[in-house]
Amino acid sequence: MLAVGVIGCGYGAENLHLPAMRSLPSVRVVAIADSDPERLRLVGDRFAIDRRYHDYETLLRDAEIDAVAVCVPPGAHAAITLAVLDAHKHVLVEKPLCLDLDGADRLVERARRASVTAMVGFNLRYHRHVRAARLAIAQGRLGAVELVRTVWSSQVRQQAGLPEWRRRRDLGGGVLNEMAVHHLDLWRFLLGSEVDEIFASSRTETSDDQTATLTGRLRNGALALSGFSQRAAEAHDIEIYGRQGRLLASPYRFDGFELGPAARFPGDLTSRARGLLRTVRALPGMISSVRQGGSFLQSYRDEWQHFTGCVLRGIPPDSTFDDGRRALELVLAAIDSARSGHPVDVSRLRRPDEPAESSA
Repeated sequence: MLAVGVIGCGYGAENLHLPAMRSLPSVRVVAIADSDPERLRLVGDRFAIDRRYHDYETLLRDAEIDAVAVCVPPGAHAAITLAVLDAHKHVLVEKPLCLDLDGADRLVERARRASVTAMVGFNLRYHRHVRAARLAIAQGRLGAVELVRTVWSSQVRQQAGLPEWRRRRDLGGGVLNEMAVHHLDLWRFLLGSEVDEIFASSRTETSDDQTATLTGRLRNGALALSGFSQRAAEAHDIEIYGRQGRLLASPYRFDGFELGPAARFPGDLTSRARGLLRTVRALPGMISSVRQGGSFLQSYRDEWQHFTGCVLRGIPPDSTFDDGRRALELVLAAIDSARSGHPVDVSRLRRPDEPAESSA
């Protein structure tokens, strides 16, 4: 069993990571740390965690802890994650890996030298619909991919008590840092290709980057279009269009995976009948999924199951610090484009030792 300590007791730790870990027999959360005494008390009481530390340094000196989840605001990721690696503990750090490429390079290099598992929390990589989509593309069921279209929107900016860092781009807030980083990673992960060019436009009203659109050109020739908002109706969809087929992966829906031939129209009678049959067949599993928190929370369980397996077997994870660095390159390119109003050549942000094509 893996003994885990959690640094940071905010929304992500309380509502995503801790509920996911609690449901896994291979994981036991033994300690938490947060500088806010009230958050420490609330989260510790909710999950019956007795060992509570007011600073992460004390948690890292706890000899019982095998691995650490870094769930603090992005601006603190680099310093804390380096300290975890120096303490020789396995680490899962939330996305984005950090906020600048110098920090990312230090983390990548330190992780390469460390004899521990180091993973970035791209939970969508572990969602079963995303896994099914990646397999279908790899098997050639779509043919050559021409277009990727994704959207992710929420009403988080309408909520009261939003932390100040989530309102500011320079502190890691806004849709480019918080949401687009996931889908930019999926562009690479699903298509197995690097992104060469990005153009972005963002809207700032009550806070930085409340809504944004991105277009990208991948090295394999595919084009990508994504939209994000934190002040719009709830939605989360990923669509891939190839010369021989089309697929939809919807992370919020239990039955949200569809795969069809290129010649079939989505609204025709056959498509509707297949969709109805798919929903009926999925109903028993859907009820069980709802009771356990839904398909999105399941991706966190699967993420932690994967991380635990990598630690116990001593194998590399599917979302490495290198992947985190590459996703950060794309986010920074998008921020640069949104500021300048011009497309950005991503290659100028890459390290000289990076391979020419994706290994995702």
